[in-house]
Amino acid sequence: MTEETDRRYASTLAKGLQVLRAFSQKDASLGNREIARRTGLHSSTVSRMTYTLTKHGFLVQLQPSESFRLGPAAIALGYTAREGFSFLSLADPIMQELADDISALVAVGVQDGEAVMLARVWRPRGRPAIWLQEGHRLPLDHSAPGRAIKATTAASPEDSDQTVADRQSLIIKGYVTSLGGWNAEVNACAVPFVPDQTGLPFAFLCGAGMDEMPKERIHEEIGPKLITKVNALKVMLGLPQ
Repeated sequence: MTEETDRRYASTLAKGLQVLRAFSQKDASLGNREIARRTGLHSSTVSRMTYTLTKHGFLVQLQPSESFRLGPAAIALGYTAREGFSFLSLADPIMQELADDISALVAVGVQDGEAVMLARVWRPRGRPAIWLQEGHRLPLDHSAPGRAIKATTAASPEDSDQTVADRQSLIIKGYVTSLGGWNAEVNACAVPFVPDQTGLPFAFLCGAGMDEMPKERIHEEIGPKLITKVNALKVMLGLPQ
C-alpha cells in the first residue's frame, strides 16, 4: 500500500512535518524558498505550512527578513522526545568515561528514515574531537551506526553484501567498523542497542580521524571497550547481553 492509497495517511500533516525536518542544527533561519528547495514542495504549499506552523508555535517568523526558525513548541517537543529515552541519563557517565579514556568522540544514534540521527554526543574533556553534534544525521548505508542497525534486521535475499558482512561482524566481534565510509577522513565502530520493548533501533559509536583511530586500534582497543560499556548499560537496564 502506498501513501497515496492509504486512507489513514494524512498528507497535509506529512507536508508540515517535511517543513520542520528541513531545518538543521546549522541553520540560523530558513526562508520559504529554501524550505521549498529542500523539501521539494511547491512554494505555495510551503507558505501555507509555515504560516500554520507559526500560528501554533512550531516556527517563529523573523522580521524584517521574513525567514523562519524553529519555535518553542518544536523545541519543547524535541526535549520531551529525548527525555523519553530514559537510558540516555544512565548512559551519560558510562559513555563520558569511555570518551575520556579513548580520547575520541562517543555518540548514540537512532534510525530516522534513511539516516541515523545522533541523539547524544560525548566528547573527551580537554581534548579535540571530530565535529559531530547532537541532531546531526549520518547516512544509514555508509556510516558505522547505520550499518550496525541494518545488520540487526532479519536476513533477506535483498540484503547487500555489506549488510551480510556486517551481520557476521556482529556475531564474531560484536561491533561494525566503518573505515572512511561516510567521510574519507573518519574511522568509526558501532554497537547496536535496543533499549526497550518498542524495538526502536539505536547504535552507540566511537569515531575519530583515521590517524587517531586506525583499524588496528579499533580491533585491539576501541571496539572491545565500546562493547564493555554498552553491556554495562544493559546490566543497569536489566537487558540481556
